[in-house]
Amino acid sequence: MVNPYAINPVEPVSSNDTRQASRLPIRLLFTALACCTASLVIHWVIMWLTLEPEYFQAYLNNLWQLAAYWLSALAVDGCSALLLARYYLQRHNLVDVSHPARLMALFVGLYLIAIFVVGLLYNLLWAQIGPWLYENAGGFSPTLLMLPLNLVSFMLATLLPLWLSLHLMRRAGQFQTGLTRVSRGQTALAFGLLFLVFYTKLLTLLPSTAISPYGMEWMLGLSSAIGLVYGLVALIAAHRSLPAQLPRLAIGRLLASVLVCMVIWLLVAGVLGFVLLVALYAGSEFLVLVLMVLFGVLLLALLWPVTHLSLRWIYRPLAA
Repeated sequence: MVNPYAINPVEPVSSNDTRQASRLPIRLLFTALACCTASLVIHWVIMWLTLEPEYFQAYLNNLWQLAAYWLSALAVDGCSALLLARYYLQRHNLVDVSHPARLMALFVGLYLIAIFVVGLLYNLLWAQIGPWLYENAGGFSPTLLMLPLNLVSFMLATLLPLWLSLHLMRRAGQFQTGLTRVSRGQTALAFGLLFLVFYTKLLTLLPSTAISPYGMEWMLGLSSAIGLVYGLVALIAAHRSLPAQLPRLAIGRLLASVLVCMVIWLLVAGVLGFVLLVALYAGSEFLVLVLMVLFGVLLLALLWPVTHLSLRWIYRPLAA
């Protein structure tokens, strides 16, 4: 069939033909990462220029905690760009856009406008309710209490510009009636990013005393950096577990696979952590260090079979 939105009509494709999926989601992923990085740098410069020296120093003292939030923001923006773009293309049977550079430029412009407007409104709201939250948190993490507002901010500042960019550029798209397959590379990348998103979000939602005991704030930054290794292992394991091509990127099943993988992984990590905790009270300092290293290695090794099993149970039936 002919795309009614296309500027230049294209020949219909036979249903027996197979085309590789567009690399547009990957391009939008890197564009989203660049935009998020730019917004973080701009925010950093504004803080440096506007805050009093003592307040800016207090800001720097929380650098380890801020680094965890920055990594989480990058993971969320990149992952959402990949998944939303792939879903939009599949939903509208769209192969590619004729002018990807224009789409990238439109996305960057809308993103920066949205992040400025939404950031301004967010800061105004935070100035009103932030102090109240810290005074009345009652043992809960203020980040957890701010989760609904953060979700609305994310939808308006990240998802809306991306969706609007794709929608406005739809006239430049080309539809086709043949089969479009997705490489396992994109699917594995989505799996690894989703795992990293859940991992970093879990870290940011935990109370500071749980992730940074005895005032060791660097533990949060180190745990976030280790999350990159976990995400990479999950990506490689997913790539090895999936077939070369899939009929589509089934986002719902992929999300369920990552959740199952994360739950099993955390349950085993909890058991190992309890054993480690008992050893901490009974062993010497050298034994404690050895056990902590062994704990990290075991979690890393466990991620490979858990990823394989979660994809085999939930996602593998969709393989072509």
